[in-house]
Amino acid sequence: MFKRTLYCSNCNREIQNGEEIYAKMKAPKNTIMVEIKAYLKKESEIFCTDCMDKEK
Repeated sequence: MFKRTLYCSNCNREIQNGEEIYAKMKAPKNTIMVEIKAYLKKESEIFCTDCMDKEK
């Protein structure tokens, strides 16, 4: 299996396994999703909790 690394769209920090994230994305057209990480990386903006806390 390929490792898909996610990065914060704001600070470009690598998201660690099990870390809470926030994703800004459109609802998927298909109801079946095979690999969520691939979809998130391709179709969304991902934000780490540190960046979201700064926004508040």
